[in-house]
Amino acid sequence: MSDYDVIVIGAGPSGSTVAHLVAQRGARVLMLDADPFPRFRIGESLLPSDLHVLERLGVTLAPGGRHLRKAGAEFFDELTGEYAEYPFADALEGTGDHAWQVDRAGFDQALAEAAVAAGVTLHSEEAVTEVAFDEAGVTARSARGTYRARYLVDASGQGALMARREGTRRRITEFGTGAVFAHYEDLRPAVVEELEADGNIKVVFVEDGWCWAIPLGEGRLSVGHVTRRPGVQDGWLDAQIAGSDVLRRITDGARREREPRRLGSFSFVNERPHGARWSCVGDAACFLDPVFSSGVSFGMMSACHAADTLADALEAGREGEPGLMDAHAAHMAHGYSVFATLIRALYQRRLLPGLFFTKDQDPQLRRGLTTVLAGDVWRDDNPFQERLWASRRRRFELAPHVAAA
Repeated sequence: MSDYDVIVIGAGPSGSTVAHLVAQRGARVLMLDADPFPRFRIGESLLPSDLHVLERLGVTLAPGGRHLRKAGAEFFDELTGEYAEYPFADALEGTGDHAWQVDRAGFDQALAEAAVAAGVTLHSEEAVTEVAFDEAGVTARSARGTYRARYLVDASGQGALMARREGTRRRITEFGTGAVFAHYEDLRPAVVEELEADGNIKVVFVEDGWCWAIPLGEGRLSVGHVTRRPGVQDGWLDAQIAGSDVLRRITDGARREREPRRLGSFSFVNERPHGARWSCVGDAACFLDPVFSSGVSFGMMSACHAADTLADALEAGREGEPGLMDAHAAHMAHGYSVFATLIRALYQRRLLPGLFFTKDQDPQLRRGLTTVLAGDVWRDDNPFQERLWASRRRRFELAPHVAAA
């Protein structure tokens, strides 16, 4: 008999979500994470599409402290001086009217604690070193123990355990290749009041990529630069701030909490995100350049969708079917492809004026674009998405990568 029904590798938002929802259905779940809690993570900006996932998890975010209500997104092109704001409240009916900016250390810990409260067994500071599959289940080994389960979920994030094991991690070279970022505190009171009035993320398009500014509450700010240039350097962040009217103004007089951090090998897709008795969710399946804040939100939506499929299969004894997650992979490939198409439009730049900054947008198309930016991409009544998808020249489609028979 297996020790557990499911082993989840990784206790970030994706791992905690899938573990929580499967445990709610009565499964015995072990979640293993290499790091302690709380821990620093990047990716603080959520989308309205997360709201229904948080509701299912019973996790409530409220204004105050290090959670900040996010009304929408603002875009700046400092090469042309253009500006556009997209409040989520202007989206198509049925889309959430807000999202949240979160401090990831506290947010991740809250999700992990909710999973434990739902019955999940959590082992932090325990890295999985090996996994092995057979017809009856999976064995996972760490330096501290060996565990047996009927099914494995890889939620290891950009560590991408299964993709690296299988040699199926493919970089997406058309997008940003790396990032440098830092947190700032002690912002000027007038800047805090301005940023926290609506909690918007500010996205600044620059010559070789883009920059973000995310208010985090308590007078704190996350600032980062994503670039296509190779060999990301710490000094590039300071250079972008110094050269940006927007970023220079809001960080003037602020104190950087620590030296900048860097991420490389940015965007990638796992070309085989599932197989017999295993599947990948969140960044372990696909990570896109985060210009539209898709990372955490798509990770949690991916985990939520996979959890329902897995829980049904466990109850029916079908968890060993190689194609169990085929429909899930196709579902997520659609969402990733819509965002990938928008991201490529950003880097091609010639499409930006028509997508974001035109002054005479059709109202319904604008509502449709806002709906996509909110992460609500699995609906059939969005005229903007239909037009975007109809253009084969613009479309950047990620294959669903169904399992081999």
